[in-house]
Amino acid sequence: MDRINASAPLRPLPSDLSRMVDSIRAVGLAEPVLVSHADMRIVSGYTRFAAYQQLEKSDIEAVMVHDVVEAASQLGSHVTDPDPTLAVRMDAASRFELFHRILDLGRPAGIPTEQRIDCALIAATATGFPDRTIRCLRRALRHTQATGSKSSAIDAEDAKRYLAAMLHMCDTPPREMTSHSAVQFLFGKMRSGASPEFLKEITAADRDRQKSATPEGSRGKSAANSRKHVSTKRMEKNVRLGVENISGALEGLESLLRSYTLETETREYLNLEFNRQVKKIQKIQQKISRRNNEAVKA
Repeated sequence: MDRINASAPLRPLPSDLSRMVDSIRAVGLAEPVLVSHADMRIVSGYTRFAAYQQLEKSDIEAVMVHDVVEAASQLGSHVTDPDPTLAVRMDAASRFELFHRILDLGRPAGIPTEQRIDCALIAATATGFPDRTIRCLRRALRHTQATGSKSSAIDAEDAKRYLAAMLHMCDTPPREMTSHSAVQFLFGKMRSGASPEFLKEITAADRDRQKSATPEGSRGKSAANSRKHVSTKRMEKNVRLGVENISGALEGLESLLRSYTLETETREYLNLEFNRQVKKIQKIQQKISRRNNEAVKA
């Protein structure tokens, strides 16, 4: 048992292990624990291991998972289990830690880089982070470490405060913002070197959300209108973010094209594609105009 790494269980261990201890004492271990072959960390079976410790045993039946992908899938299944009694409920900070634990399964110490296995897709699926959000979080994490970006305009301690706020926003985004847009906003602030003092205002506003007092008879209608207003604002925010992303992509493409002399075939392809996209934009503009005209008439 002293060879097994039982640190950092995914869920808090039960305070009373007497039932499991009695069961093991009576009939033995019904199911062996699973451990990763790479680092001997428990993949499944923390509670069983703790019960064995109470029994003061020195050996435990364990199955070493040699397949890294299988070990990562087993670890992620604790969160994605369809049975709500078995699935582990985690906040964003715990899921972010689990994300890296799954990644580490494929890159144990002492293994050459070319032999490592990328478990990022399994980690993202298990923890539920969108790709864009996890990119911001991981880049923010690098700023909190001594080996972070040398061009960072902010020190490691302030970066830690930003990262904590970003993880908080994953669970409770501000009003009229999606969790990703909130994370992206904070990441931009961090990269610009802005002081993290304003984070207090954001978290305070989040705590101070109050339901507006409404007469009993109009409560349902008012709540419905409020939800509709928030939904509309969120949609408009997403539209603006989408347009900003498109603008940024076009600027990046334009900058890239300045550095290269394109072949005739590629230039013709770009002209056709640009014309096609312009027509799509014109159709969207026409739909917006029709919607606005209908709203004015109504």
